[in-house]
Amino acid sequence: MSGGVYKVITPVSEEPIALADAKAWLRVDFSDDDTVISGLITRVRGIGETISGRAFATQQIQELYTIDRPTGGELSGPVNRGPNWYKYQEQLGANPFGAAQFYFDLSVAPVQTDQTFLMQTKTTAFDQWATFPQFTNPDGSTNIWIDDTSEPARVYVQDPLTVNFWLFTYWSGYGFGGLPPDLQQAMFDGLAFFYQNREAEDLPPGLLQKFLAKREATAWI
Repeated sequence: MSGGVYKVITPVSEEPIALADAKAWLRVDFSDDDTVISGLITRVRGIGETISGRAFATQQIQELYTIDRPTGGELSGPVNRGPNWYKYQEQLGANPFGAAQFYFDLSVAPVQTDQTFLMQTKTTAFDQWATFPQFTNPDGSTNIWIDDTSEPARVYVQDPLTVNFWLFTYWSGYGFGGLPPDLQQAMFDGLAFFYQNREAEDLPPGLLQKFLAKREATAWI
């Protein structure tokens, strides 16, 4: 299932490009502009993340999925067909014509599957969040599996509950030193532009396109 809304709950603590590397690229050998350059690294990263839908640096994401209310039939007329339970079951991942798998697409690539992944649920908006239990089956498989080989990453749930709200808390980002070369180059180019054009409000179209070319399927724009 796709279409969740999300926010960053733990912001970036370490930028994907070191100040020393940025200064070397800009050919700056003095420390007077260190604060300015550090601010530009953060600024360019923010622009790149917004355009591409990716987390350039490690950050914690919280994403909420709400199951839509099922169709309840006609509002007027002689015949009331009643709730569309097939549509409701289809939303829950139960397909009567095949072995459907229940899953959610996770926004903000890349998802760090080696970090803590928390899944919570509740039936109504007024309930307290309950942690969905994660366990290992006798055959060694788990009841929750995250496929991070595709974009967006997808979390599969073996035995889903009939609830209306699903909340996922997870970590995303390439981490320090893990930024792909093309995105790293785009950041360096953006840094050079803003360093030479201090009054500019945005990157020129050509540089924006470098980030747009790496846009993830569930981008933030």
